[in-house]
Amino acid sequence: MKDNPVKPSSSDIRDLFNRIAPIYDQLNNWLSLGQHRVWKLMAVKWTNPSPGKTYLDLCCGSGDLAQLLASQVGATGHIYGVDFSVAQLAIAKARVVHKYPPLAISWVEADALNLPFADNYFDGATMGYGLRNVTDIPLCLRELYRVLKP
Repeated sequence: MKDNPVKPSSSDIRDLFNRIAPIYDQLNNWLSLGQHRVWKLMAVKWTNPSPGKTYLDLCCGSGDLAQLLASQVGATGHIYGVDFSVAQLAIAKARVVHKYPPLAISWVEADALNLPFADNYFDGATMGYGLRNVTDIPLCLRELYRVLKP
């Protein structure tokens, strides 16, 4: 049996995530049986975020990991939640707008294959489920490597 050689385009994937944004968190709960919460806590622990540092949450979706990172870096650090789905980013923004104290998160609409950041900008990064949805995994990893400090 042959694999299907037709892969979805980046715009097809973005359109899908814009459509499912209202139920994205529920889908994560159902599909992982709630385990995504544990995985996200583990990812943040392994990232070992430090106060005052700058971190990237790539393909941030509704912003769970970005919020967890922000709680670790405090007011002196900063988190960039990056996603190419405007609908996901709108949900992420809405989830933190009334947090007190405010979380140091900037929400950025951008493609993981062409990040709008300088080389060696971030102290660390997380990427929850995004890698499975990018159209060019090697390019995505090169971009991630480029923006991380050595």
